[in-house]
Amino acid sequence: MAVFITGGHGHIGSWAAYFLAKAGEQIILYDTNPMVPDHLAEVTQNITFIKGDVMDFPCLTETFKKYNNEINGILHTVGVMGELVLENPYANVRLNIGGTHNMLEIARQFEIPKVVYTSTGAVYGAVSGTVAEDQYPPSPCDLYGSTKASCEFLGQQYANSFGFEFRISRVYFCYGQGKWPSRFIRLYRLGFGALEGLEDLAMDKGADQKLDFTYIEDAARGTAMLYQAEEVKHTIYNIATGVPTSLGRVAELSRKYSPFAVKVELGPGELMQRCEALDISRAREELGYEPEYSVEEGVKKYADWIKACLLYTSDAA
Repeated sequence: MAVFITGGHGHIGSWAAYFLAKAGEQIILYDTNPMVPDHLAEVTQNITFIKGDVMDFPCLTETFKKYNNEINGILHTVGVMGELVLENPYANVRLNIGGTHNMLEIARQFEIPKVVYTSTGAVYGAVSGTVAEDQYPPSPCDLYGSTKASCEFLGQQYANSFGFEFRISRVYFCYGQGKWPSRFIRLYRLGFGALEGLEDLAMDKGADQKLDFTYIEDAARGTAMLYQAEEVKHTIYNIATGVPTSLGRVAELSRKYSPFAVKVELGPGELMQRCEALDISRAREELGYEPEYSVEEGVKKYADWIKACLLYTSDAA
């Protein structure tokens, strides 16, 4: 049987596919992007690649008609993140919510027993400290968080109404191999841009913003563990590190491990309203999840990947 992963060439989707394939699962990766991430080369024997869009319901239907007898679960990771939603709010809100609705409807029509949805700590909104899953009801304070909270509610009610499992992995500020700082949100560029040698890494505030920066392998491995768990006591699990780290510290570590002599200038204060960290006690106790990377270890590994990519590009030229 196979896991159907949307956004399978994306950051968390591809890494979750990697860990699931390493564990012996057969994977069907569904993505609009034809570029296959390098880390999947090790496990391609367990992967079927399909080019497709979650907004194209006829294509999804035909795919599930073809592979339905092989699919026993869906991992849905597709979504536009953070402030990028604001660049085209009509299309991006439609993708985040409509794409999820399409996958839930596919699960209903094809009687798929389990759907795992990658959500975010942004659903907690403007609360302080380290937050547990049931500590506060979702109260997002931006458009991105609102789309994710909406999908959580929609998925829960689809599951209640039509009898399949809907599990939620709330990840938080994932970074690492597979995502270039220059192609992501402002906070990410400020924190990790030095690794890529980016310029204009300056902001009059942000150094004191504490967040639960999670290396992508940890976030994806925890999500894969949630998918593979035979039974779960809850439907929502925080998958992060549980440790707050300031953006200033992340930028400092990026400069430390960067081959480029670049400046990062951050003033005091915060950039956004977010909790500082996610309490991962539930995932530890019920899934056996434990993050493997400290922030410094993660930044160093991220730096090594970027250096290797830049060296390859230079040699190719």
